[in-house]
Amino acid sequence: LSFLRMSSLFSRFSRRLASSASALVKRERFYKEVNVVTETTAGVPQYKIALDGRVVKTMGGKPLQMGSEPLAMAIAEEWASQEKHIEQGHMRLSGLAMTAIDNPLHMTKESITATIMEYLATDTVLFFAPENEALMEAQKSFWVPLIDATNQEMNTKLQPALDFVAEPVSPEDRRKFESWLMSYNFWALTGLQYAVQSSKSVLVPHGMIKHRLGAREAVELALLEQRVQAKQWGEVEWAHTMDEEELCTRLTSGVLFAYLNSNQFITKTL
Repeated sequence: LSFLRMSSLFSRFSRRLASSASALVKRERFYKEVNVVTETTAGVPQYKIALDGRVVKTMGGKPLQMGSEPLAMAIAEEWASQEKHIEQGHMRLSGLAMTAIDNPLHMTKESITATIMEYLATDTVLFFAPENEALMEAQKSFWVPLIDATNQEMNTKLQPALDFVAEPVSPEDRRKFESWLMSYNFWALTGLQYAVQSSKSVLVPHGMIKHRLGAREAVELALLEQRVQAKQWGEVEWAHTMDEEELCTRLTSGVLFAYLNSNQFITKTL
């Protein structure tokens, strides 16, 4: 997906979630204009978000600034799209940027990579359910193509596991994924970690950032088991819709955040 298309999709999902959220005590919108302010130090531009001329600060009191202009534009759109009240809980890109700046858990590239690798060992799409025939057939139809595509792209030999005793990721394949993750900067890894933790999968966000999966398709794969079970046992329609929208927003924001922090060639002319 292009930057503008992903950003538009993400904003639409965020507004939909915000409108359906329960009424809570929220801060009223206190500003009229949102701007991206550019400052250059030693020839390196930094982009800050300003509300009526005042730079937004993180919870730690630091300026909300970043090195990616497209990301700054997307975050500015989050603030500009707020209506009477500020739904800060649904401003995912702003939250990820503040997390990367403040780094409250004192994470490093190495520690984030290690956390993501824990999810690879128990990746949702690598564990099949032979005891459930309908689910097994669905997993073969939808998850096997994703596994095959990942293997081809990463030069790995991932295999579906039929029980939780099996280990579908070999030490050699682990090293290849670790090398891939470490190729990203700290900010991009912050976004990838958010997407991975949301989907309980590394392969799904990997497919998204490599442009093989769209947001909706990624959600379908991540929620495959839930969907099959819903067909078998019935579902609470509104609850399913909320789960889907929430995951779609989390996945899209995490992958978009990673993408915009690892592709410096993107400009506002896109």
